[in-house]
Amino acid sequence: MMALVIQPTTGLIVYLHSIRHARNLKSYGRLYYVSKRMRYGLIYVNQADEEEITKKLASQSYVKQVVPSHLNELVQEVEGKTELDDDSADEDY
Repeated sequence: MMALVIQPTTGLIVYLHSIRHARNLKSYGRLYYVSKRMRYGLIYVNQADEEEITKKLASQSYVKQVVPSHLNELVQEVEGKTELDDDSADEDY
């Protein structure tokens, strides 16, 4: 039986000139969210392919800007906190 290997992914926020091009983002990774008002899409790609996909996306005419999402870093930082750092919360009121 083959074990399931979970690939580490990272999020890319892709700002678009027009929201109608959001469908094209599906060919680069897993399209997770599209904001019509702010004209951006959030896609998840394998961490190993992040730089290559960022360059490919930036070269497209319909893409304004590609920004890496820092959500993974935030989640890991919060998960690492087991206790409060300061003891001020232990005071009786």
